[in-house]
Parts: sequence; structure tokens; C-alpha cells
Amino acid sequence: MAWLSTEFYFYKGSAPCRAVWMTLKIFKVDYEEKIVDLLKAENKRPWFIRLNPQHTVPTINDSSVVLWESRAIMMYLANKHATEETQYLYPKEPEERAKVDRMLFFDMGTLYHAIKEYFGPKIHQGLPPDPEKENLLKQSLDYLDHFLEIGGVPYLCGEKITLADIAVLASVTELDALEYSYKCYGDLNRWVERVKGNFPYYKECCDEGVAMTRARVKQLEADLKKQMEKERKASLTKK
Repeated sequence: MAWLSTEFYFYKGSAPCRAVWMTLKIFKVDYEEKIVDLLKAENKRPWFIRLNPQHTVPTINDSSVVLWESRAIMMYLANKHATEETQYLYPKEPEERAKVDRMLFFDMGTLYHAIKEYFGPKIHQGLPPDPEKENLLKQSLDYLDHFLEIGGVPYLCGEKITLADIAVLASVTELDALEYSYKCYGDLNRWVERVKGNFPYYKECCDEGVAMTRARVKQLEADLKKQMEKERKASLTKK
């Protein structure tokens, strides 16, 4: 096997990793998969911390250029690998690129942030989502639904899919994994179905990771329920 210059460190159960994975695929980048199992804390092993002191995934090592933060990686891959046929994914024109950047930063700072804040207890402990953060998530989805309504175009930034659609779709797959319905957001729901149906690498890069997260959360919930029942019985015995 020929040596591949780009190493892709990722965990399939991570939405940002799925965004970078889809980007690697659409730009046809030759890369070597390096699975980092977060459940085994492989991202905190000394070798990985030497590579990425922030010990986060996704991370790429592209001929000694080491990058983390998913949107930064996506922009780098576009800048390096886009051809005339794929430049639409990250347009060169300042005005068009700014539209894509705006939605990438919205995804990072608003939408995905809200998802993590609301579902944090569920994802990490199997507890119910944080009710104090529910409005944060709903407002983010309201914004996104409104952006799509007033845009009047099939995708977030125009007539074609861009990096913004890939990144936001990856974040929305986290809602799928956590079985959170967004069907009441009509424009958002239609956009999701449109992108899933028209992006060739969606299933390959997302289905398994979504299933992994869903199964892990259900296991956490089951374990928590058993622990609570055990503690309840122990307290009854003491009485």
C-alpha cells in the first residue's frame, strides 16, 4: 500500500468528525484512517497529546501540518484540494465565501454549542437533558429555520451544497442520534432531507456514527436506571 500523506484521526460517533470525513470524501483526498476511541480515552494517551495538545478529534496530520477544529480543517482542505469542479463548495469570491464562513461560524458558536449544552447530561451521564438550556437549542433551530425560509434557495448559501451545508448537516445528525425531532421546523426539515438525499457520502460517513451515539446513550440510561434501583433497594434495606 502506498504511503498516504494525510492522516485522519477521528471517532465515528463525533458529529464534527463526520463533517471532516464528508469533506475529505467530496474533495477526493487520499487519507489514512486513524480511529481514536474516545470511550477508551485514546485521545488522552501521550502519543496523541504530543500530536494535538488539546487532545480533540477530528485531527489531521497532512505532511506534518497538524490541524484540529473541524471547521478549520474543512476550510484548509477546500483551500488545498478544491478544483474547478468542486470550488463551489467553498467559493473564491469574497462575498460568496463570506456567506459560507458566516454559517460555519453559526454552526460552531450557536447551533452545535446549543446541542452540546442541552444534551450534555444525556450524552455523558445518561441523565435527562438540561431543561435550562432547552430554549438555547430551540432558538438556534428557529434561527436556522428562518435563515432557510428567507434565503429562498435550496441550500444554506445558494443553489449548490457548500461546506456550510456539510458542517450544519453533521451537527443535525447529532439530533438524529439523540432522537430529538425537528420536524416542526418545516424549512429545516426539508433542507435536511434534501441534503441527505443529494450528498453522495452522507450514509457512508454518518449512519454508523449516529447509531453508535444512540446505542451508547441508551446504554448510559440503562446503567443509570440500574444504579438508581440498586441504591433504592439499599436504602430500603437500611430502614
